Amino acid sequence: MKTRTEIILIVLKYVALLGGIGFSIECGAELLSLVVSFVNPGWAKNVYKFNPDWFVIRERNPWYYIFGMSIVIFTSALKATVWYQIFYLLEKLQLQSPFSMKVTKKLELIAILLLGVWILMGFIGKLYSWYLVQDTGLAFPAYDEGGDYFFIAGIVYIISQIFKRGIEMQEENQLTV
Repeated sequence: MKTRTEIILIVLKYVALLGGIGFSIECGAELLSLVVSFVNPGWAKNVYKFNPDWFVIRERNPWYYIFGMSIVIFTSALKATVWYQIFYLLEKLQLQSPFSMKVTKKLELIAILLLGVWILMGFIGKLYSWYLVQDTGLAFPAYDEGGDYFFIAGIVYIISQIFKRGIEMQEENQLTV
């Protein structure tokens, strides 16, 4: 019989898989929107999560539009990667000995990816929005500031360091026996 913790981790593993699939679909839809907006500009107004400001930016300067959409697409791709890494972490996690270097490295990778999401959304997106307003008077219709991702990246990194210390303590205990 499985413990409550094992059941919760199994459910969370599949929630993480669904999150990865969802953000992969979002990334693909945004990429398709970018392509469709150049093939048939009339369709661009009806594509996935399309903001009318995107069409104005596209009409003003296609390179501004491509760069802005690239930020959005890469952010979605990074979010999908984070969710897949969480799925793989939960897939490989052994509750008998949760403190392992594999888990620590995976947590550090997740923290780095979350930091990348923050850099794209909160830093590059904001800087690009400022530049776009200065140059064209149009604002970059960013979805999110991304500040939460910086906070979460810090928490995940702290947890990875706790795991690393747990591994060191396990090794010290094995040497003293």
